Amino acid sequence: MPECTEEVEIIPISPLRRLEKRIEQLEASKAFDSKELYKELVDIIRMNQQIVDELAKANDALRIELSKLPSRLEDLTSRLEELINFIKASAEEEVASKEGITPSIAQKLDQLIEMTKKMVEANQAMQASLEEVEKRLRRPPITIKKPLLPPKPTL
Repeated sequence: MPECTEEVEIIPISPLRRLEKRIEQLEASKAFDSKELYKELVDIIRMNQQIVDELAKANDALRIELSKLPSRLEDLTSRLEELINFIKASAEEEVASKEGITPSIAQKLDQLIEMTKKMVEANQAMQASLEEVEKRLRRPPITIKKPLLPPKPTL
């Protein structure tokens, strides 16, 4: 399985678009009103905090769901292994007696066993991938702070 070098986050885009529009409005306005500017800055900070809160909630929910997956996959894998063992045992009994079984049924059972083995392998690979994703999610996010407005030119 190829390694993924990019980290991906799911972010609600509409609050970001509102922030972009606000910043564009601030940049486009010619008249300088300090009260209005401060009001806009406070609104932008509030919106930014809402985005951070939503991201934290989404991240926590995702971590909880991902922590449930490995145990579910292990359970599924063990059940599939039990099914394989059951099919093998019944196929061996039928082959030993060779009464009432046709070659096509034996071939179909062999195909079923092979398909089930492939499913078990795929589930184990999925479990390993999910554990890797969970490890990546546990790392603290990297934050880059940029100033909202360029510095005021001095006259």
